[in-house]
Amino acid sequence: MKWDFGKAAGLMVSVVAVLLLGYVVFNYDFRVFEYLGTQVEFIHSTASNIGQRASSFLWMYRVLDVLAQAFLVFVTAACCVAMLREE
Repeated sequence: MKWDFGKAAGLMVSVVAVLLLGYVVFNYDFRVFEYLGTQVEFIHSTASNIGQRASSFLWMYRVLDVLAQAFLVFVTAACCVAMLREE
């Protein structure tokens, strides 16, 4: 396997990215479930309560929302790989 400038630069950028990610993860406090301790106040509407009902559903079933987002990211990545593959 020959090493050229592109592979060397890619390896260096990857190593720097992993080190930067490690630095951020270990030095900052991420509060993932901080929203659980707060009270959610819905916006009062005089027209209808469709906004309240939609936001209530998303906040009550937050796991479904996160799973749907993860599924969409996975499908998007799979489609990108399918489009960019060599024939």
